[in-house]
Amino acid sequence: MIRQVTVFSIEIIVTLLLTIIALLVIKIFDLDFYFADLIYSVDNTWTYTRSWLYSTLIHNYAKKFIILLFLIFLSHIIYVLKTQKGNENIRPKVILIFAIVAGTLTVSILKVFFDVDCPWDLIKYGGEKPFFELFNYDSKYLPSSRCFPAAHASVGFTLISIYFYCRIHCQKYKYPTFILALTIGFTFGFAQQMRGAHFLSHTLWSLIICITVNIIIYATAYRKNTRTTKVYLNT
Repeated sequence: MIRQVTVFSIEIIVTLLLTIIALLVIKIFDLDFYFADLIYSVDNTWTYTRSWLYSTLIHNYAKKFIILLFLIFLSHIIYVLKTQKGNENIRPKVILIFAIVAGTLTVSILKVFFDVDCPWDLIKYGGEKPFFELFNYDSKYLPSSRCFPAAHASVGFTLISIYFYCRIHCQKYKYPTFILALTIGFTFGFAQQMRGAHFLSHTLWSLIICITVNIIIYATAYRKNTRTTKVYLNT
């Protein structure tokens, strides 16, 4: 069967629009600091920085578990490539692996170029540095903590690559994988906000970056002469 698909979908467009609107609202009303104040002002400290739930379970074990699943999947791909067993079409899965790695890697690379401190580094929250807007960092306070975008949240958000894969190759799983990726990404991001490691906007920017990376990769990988791609599916 031949089915035409597009890289963009209603859920992706809506998610991007809502995220951009949220970032504008956060900027206009200083909501990054509003939410950070709610967490920090309980006893003038980051109570949950070393909590078992946010630090040990979500920040440490959950991230390692997702990485382990990825390595298992990668090992499967390498095994199939080496043994050449079966008639499995390996290209879509290679694209999937590349997209997953590219999402979180892009966020990590961008962190190198942006001088942004974590909330817990700021004088307002018990740290030693004043707050600087993006691209306006005072060189005398360098090096920065390089806390933007949110790398931990990107480990979850980059799983949106699975959604793109499912949209093309197994439609019935596209919505569950989309919801799963957003849930993991926002859970990781929320945990870091509770610990004082990130502002809310840092998490939202990671989401935009991971979605954009996947759009570029899948648009390139399945590019034809038109904006739609004919995908051959086994029935």
